[in-house]
Amino acid sequence: MMPKRLILIAIALLLVAALPAQSWRKLKKSADELFEQGNYAAAANTYEQAWQKKQKKTELIFKAGEAYYLIRNYRKAAESYQHVKADNDDYPLVGLKYARSLKQDKQYEKASDAFKSFLDTYTGDGKAILEDVVKVEIEGCEFAKDLPAQANKEIEVLYPGANVNSDAEEFAPFSITSDYMYLSSSMGGKARVYASQRQGNKWSKASIPGNFPVITNGQYSNATLSPDGQRMYFTICNNDGEWDRLNTRCEIFVTKKLGSTWSQPERLPDYINMKGVNTTHPFSVYRAGQEILYFASNREGGRGGLDLWFTTRDLGSESNDYAFPVNLGPSVNTLGDEITPYYDQQEEVLYFSSNGQVSIGGFDIFKSMGDEASWSVPENLGLPFNSGADDYYFTKTSSGHGGFFTSNRVFGGEKTNTTNDDIFEFTIGGRRITLKANAYDKANGEPLRAFTVQLYQVFEDGSENMLIEKDITSGGYLFELLPNRTFRVMILSNGYANAEYQFVTNDPNTYTYGQPLFLEKEEEDVISLDPTEADPTEADPTEADPVEATDPLEVDTPEVEPVEPGVSYTARGTSPRDNKEYITNAPKHSGVYFKIQITAVRKYNPDHKKIKKASDLGRIDTEEISGENLTRVLVGDFFSQDEAINALSDIQSGGNDKAFIVKYEDGIRYGRVNF
Repeated sequence: MMPKRLILIAIALLLVAALPAQSWRKLKKSADELFEQGNYAAAANTYEQAWQKKQKKTELIFKAGEAYYLIRNYRKAAESYQHVKADNDDYPLVGLKYARSLKQDKQYEKASDAFKSFLDTYTGDGKAILEDVVKVEIEGCEFAKDLPAQANKEIEVLYPGANVNSDAEEFAPFSITSDYMYLSSSMGGKARVYASQRQGNKWSKASIPGNFPVITNGQYSNATLSPDGQRMYFTICNNDGEWDRLNTRCEIFVTKKLGSTWSQPERLPDYINMKGVNTTHPFSVYRAGQEILYFASNREGGRGGLDLWFTTRDLGSESNDYAFPVNLGPSVNTLGDEITPYYDQQEEVLYFSSNGQVSIGGFDIFKSMGDEASWSVPENLGLPFNSGADDYYFTKTSSGHGGFFTSNRVFGGEKTNTTNDDIFEFTIGGRRITLKANAYDKANGEPLRAFTVQLYQVFEDGSENMLIEKDITSGGYLFELLPNRTFRVMILSNGYANAEYQFVTNDPNTYTYGQPLFLEKEEEDVISLDPTEADPTEADPTEADPVEATDPLEVDTPEVEPVEPGVSYTARGTSPRDNKEYITNAPKHSGVYFKIQITAVRKYNPDHKKIKKASDLGRIDTEEISGENLTRVLVGDFFSQDEAINALSDIQSGGNDKAFIVKYEDGIRYGRVNF
């Protein structure tokens, strides 16, 4: 579904397309209304059309430039401003905006000349301050020219894709683990905190965390955790209108961990969240018995716009009794904006973004050594972290091998404009790991003409998650992998026995993994598909809540919920790693009970000898996984651990060595369990 913001823009642009026949006055009136509504893209286009009809009215092209500047369409902004770049008396600082638009479009030579020209011709107030500003901007242009040769080749930047990013604003990534992050998004026009989990080399669809505290008023974003995970800081921001990045006024709140949930959010004291002030971008560290909370604010006492500040509290207290905030000082803070602090305690380095330091774009990411109010001269991180666009919200994963940041940069064919912020991932080491191999007929050594490859990630508890299932009709298979993970490959081909192998991507000198598999032909009646089925996950036995192990003869059979024979119903697994929808006609029981999953096949044959043999132990049930052309085959039901374990042993000794126990609660599948 198209986001609301895009729908409004599309409607506005359709209306704009019908406007050329109107007079410049009517076009201007329409553009003014669009601008007032915050629809800057359509407003810019309409102002431009009005100016084409009345080019003497330079106000029109100036306003087009202003609208393009607001949506960070740097090239169109520069093209508009160039017509009025010398008219600083009529349009204050337009020459500076023109030069900055060129700089952020990476036209560094032209930008440098434009900055110099602006300063030479400017006669307004505050020229001494502007001289300092322009000097830094020109240094940034010169710095950018030499930067490509110095780019850090050990850093690889990745685009997480459409499950994390959208046409709205995505920002404020915070790594909970290497594979799980919080982020903020303005999907729907209002900023909210979301979460996403890595699944192989992809990320899950961003969704609001299930245990996040309920926020009834305002937009909420910029979530971050204290080092022990017991406090979550985030911002609640002005709810008037749509999200407007740094122009949306925010205040910092804290919520405290209560078991598996969070307490009602508490606003930090007034001397931190000062009235009418933007207080945002919290980041917490522990040091010498104190919590240090860094944040950005345009409160009184700063050097420019948004400055970086810190406050402290005693870790021995549960109260919100923070010290009065302290400015990080002139080494870090400038006449511009400093935002999005992240402190790496191992390195003792503060990472932050600034548009007042020497940058190659607008906001660049910098680092400075020190703590509290004593800092070294900031160092620009250079390429590939920084670009001609805005780059901020730098954060590392707990492993230190990578991290995330936010940028509105263009990124190949995956991100084609600079008008919205997206989240990017980076890895340190820059190596791209792949899985590459093929499957063969063991009898003649020839490559198989057709087979299915399944790639699973194997977790520490032994559970698995299927990442990829792909039909191969010619040649081998090639997939991209992530480092320091365990994977299992399964090859399936009709008429052949399955074959598999497992490996760990932990060798820093290995870039390509994989091994050839030679499949043996089977007799016609042998099942030729993966007995473990897609996503056969294990649950923690401590979470399984099984019935107490007793003599099977003494266990009361739970009440059966009637299911009319032959009538199918739809259900969905309830555990986080076994939540697929399935269709079955198996009887339902109240309480906890178990079945043995013996296989999963594309074409179910009840007369197969292995299934027939398993039927001696109980009723055969099937679960057809919705949309996957895969049917689970199970035998049941067993109402104690001992029953299930004994049945599993019998089934495995009968040739189904990859069978496993599945737990059910009140007739619904929970997932695989180990006892």
